[in-house]
Amino acid sequence: MSAQWRKARKRNWQKRFKRWSFEIINNPYVQLWGGLILMVHVSGFAMWLTERNPNNTSFNIIQDWAHGIWWAFVTIFTVGYGDYFPVTTMGRFVAVGVMIAGVAIISVLTATISSTFVEQRIRKGQGLEPVKLKNHIIICGWNFNVENIISALEAEQDFPSIVLVNSCDPSPIGEIIQRHPQAEISFVAGDFANDAILDRASVRGAECVIIVADTNEGTANKADEKTIITTLTIKNMNPKIRVYAHILNPDSAQHLRRANADDVVISDKYSGFLLAMHVTHPGVPRVVDELLSYRFGNEIVRTEIPDEFVGRNFGQLSEFMKKEHNAILIGIARESKAMALDDLLSDDNSYLDRFIRQKLQESGKKFAEEERLAIDLNPDTDYTIEKNNVAIVIANKS
Repeated sequence: MSAQWRKARKRNWQKRFKRWSFEIINNPYVQLWGGLILMVHVSGFAMWLTERNPNNTSFNIIQDWAHGIWWAFVTIFTVGYGDYFPVTTMGRFVAVGVMIAGVAIISVLTATISSTFVEQRIRKGQGLEPVKLKNHIIICGWNFNVENIISALEAEQDFPSIVLVNSCDPSPIGEIIQRHPQAEISFVAGDFANDAILDRASVRGAECVIIVADTNEGTANKADEKTIITTLTIKNMNPKIRVYAHILNPDSAQHLRRANADDVVISDKYSGFLLAMHVTHPGVPRVVDELLSYRFGNEIVRTEIPDEFVGRNFGQLSEFMKKEHNAILIGIARESKAMALDDLLSDDNSYLDRFIRQKLQESGKKFAEEERLAIDLNPDTDYTIEKNNVAIVIANKS
């Protein structure tokens, strides 16, 4: 058995060696550089044979093969130092041949290198090249919100690199990249629910992923299904990555939470509220519009709380924020561990929900509670600030 294993291993290595040898031999760069090195050595040897003269000890005479190789390099690359040169008729004929052949091979080598760079740039523009980034943000899918997301990220001082992943025509993507020259934006073309495409976008090294409802899917249900599948795929490839998903149908939210999406944004969730507020509280929707805009006026931001305020109350922190930063403190963000299994399962007690509960009970394991960000808006003045709390404030952009 051991002998058969060794024979099989030997055959495997022989197959690999043949495949590698074939790839190396047929590589155009290997062929060009190999031809150039061979030409240099042959030319140097030929020049030494035609020029060697034991009776002539002049410094400029090619008297050994090493001098011939040096002369061939200098001649082929058109440097022309003039430290060695042929003096015989036959040597000059050899030199002319070397010059003509050298110009041809250098031209081919330069053209090959240039075409490779041009092809790589074209492939990158078409989204066919893998990106080599870390701690970047991936935006999967395509709709009118994509450029707004880029603009909002670009407004930050230390905005990260962005990778767009979708199956759209590269032309509008290129236009967006040109409109945002300050942002480092890359493009990967293909189905963003596919593992290989996500690997090309370097999802394993990304900081977070934003999935928007893709308009190329045609209907809202298909777009949401694609979002759910993509979330499952990403979490399977990189369980620690943060995924924020945008959906069109509110009923899809429960499925995204089961897929372990970190947060869900539902399209048109507040449209009815804002329309009603125009009637009941005129002016309030404009305030909301300004606070949620990144272009002008005030905005809602989160900021760190100084350590000296730990143990002090909300009113004292509010006075400090207004006095030192001209910001209005509206709430406190804190990590919460109140997420239970029933929070993730739907209310209709479907077969899938019963199956999940049954398997957890059979395993004897409790559902692991996960940290979730909780917001305390407008708490009491005596609300006590705790360690690792974060302030939510309204601040002027200027």
